Amino acid sequence: MNNRAKVLIVVDMQAGFKTESNKHIYDNINKINFHDYEYVIATKFQNIRDKNSNYFDVLQYDFMTTDMDTKILLPKNIKYIEVKKSSYALPKNTLNKILSIYKTSDKKEVHIAGTDYDSCVLAIGFQLFDAGLQPRFYYDLIGSHSSDTIKLNNLKKIYVKNFGKNCFINER
Repeated sequence: MNNRAKVLIVVDMQAGFKTESNKHIYDNINKINFHDYEYVIATKFQNIRDKNSNYFDVLQYDFMTTDMDTKILLPKNIKYIEVKKSSYALPKNTLNKILSIYKTSDKKEVHIAGTDYDSCVLAIGFQLFDAGLQPRFYYDLIGSHSSDTIKLNNLKKIYVKNFGKNCFINER
């Protein structure tokens, strides 16, 4: 394992989220050596109206409802655990599974790639941090599907403030 994290979380790398703003993540995700990880978790956001969804009710967000939009776009040779979610953060049972993986480990680092660094990636980072784990983010492999979002360079201070000065992997 080369003293690396046991778990990699790939956040919402789905067809409906792929845009010009985050295309580089989809094009370069294969730069990660997935074999370095014992577990690769790929989250799959599903906007489900019958779950009393704030995405529909508050944000009037009616996207990511079809199989075509929610299809995970990872290289075909990657083995991963698909985790469906209808929230920014991980489902509780997935967080509990990750915590059990690290229960006897001295190193509590979890690596994260994917989209959106201004919402889901950030929420999962906070969730892991609050649970006693250390989130680390692939700097060049997190992005946002929205063209009008805050640029990562501007969010960098927020990440460092909340997750530590070494929270980024492959920072340029």
